[in-house]
Amino acid sequence: IDALTCLREDDYHLVVSDVVMPRMNGFELTEAIRRDEKMHDLPVVLVTGLESKEDRERGFDVGANAYIIKSSFDQSNLLEVMSRLL
Repeated sequence: IDALTCLREDDYHLVVSDVVMPRMNGFELTEAIRRDEKMHDLPVVLVTGLESKEDRERGFDVGANAYIIKSSFDQSNLLEVMSRLL
């Protein structure tokens, strides 16, 4: 919820979010971003420990541009994804 408030108050070029968060998870945050006319096209990268096929599909279904699993996290991969989206 804090992230969504910040996103509505300032301009950002990209969002990197975990999925498991208090009050509003990353799936819900991504859905809220996609519903907002101002932020609709804002790139969203989900970085999470949720590895199931269903979780990954849900991430893309709600509008994430990338879904990165923490157990196979590679900083250069994240930077590459961010570069591609910007």
